[in-house]
Amino acid sequence: MDVETSITTLMDRQTFKLVCDRCGSLTVALPTEAQPNPCSILKCGRCGSPRGTLQSLRDTSIQAGIRHPV
Repeated sequence: MDVETSITTLMDRQTFKLVCDRCGSLTVALPTEAQPNPCSILKCGRCGSPRGTLQSLRDTSIQAGIRHPV
């Protein structure tokens, strides 16, 4: 894996994909743990394709101006 590919892969993990690249779905399967890790991978609720991490979803919502309880 070259440096350019690894940088692209890292950037993909840091941004949450609102629409699934594989099937176009908007649904997300959330983690079932009581206290999920921010690095937990969220998957498409329809096809199971990875969409990003829990932290990337939180960061995306903060950028959109959605407030979160602490």
